[in-house]
Amino acid sequence: MRRVLLIALAGALLAAVPAHGREAGLWATINLCDPPAKPGAVGVRVSIPPHGTAKHRQQQWMRIRIQWFDGSAWQWLGKAGDTGFEHVAHGRGIWQGGTTFMFDPPAAGQQLVLRGVVNVQWRIARKVRGRATLPTESGHAKPKDPHLTTSLATCAISR
Repeated sequence: MRRVLLIALAGALLAAVPAHGREAGLWATINLCDPPAKPGAVGVRVSIPPHGTAKHRQQQWMRIRIQWFDGSAWQWLGKAGDTGFEHVAHGRGIWQGGTTFMFDPPAAGQQLVLRGVVNVQWRIARKVRGRATLPTESGHAKPKDPHLTTSLATCAISR
């Protein structure tokens, strides 16, 4: 009986986890990529759902960092592409927001390929109760949402 209960519980827990291995509603995307009105701008938008059972006391934190592709591997940009951890919400629902980074466009004939990497933490009283790291991905565009008319995994800035 105990074994059947454990198997049923494990099955229920697996069914609650999205197929891609993270919580429903958790994603990051590039929503602004070198537009004519803001040359060199790269915007990263993030969606963070509540986590766990103590949602009423929870705090959602995030850190957005930018990486550039050197032709063979992704490299960190350093402080110019790092927001540091920021408290963004209190776990009462899905929070969406982000930030825009500004970069000098590359020299003529060159290309700068960027992506965002987001670290998410769910905290209760300064203690981390959950965490996730995710790169930016496409597939979150919503034409009627002015913050999500674009949804890209990477941003290529070229001149």
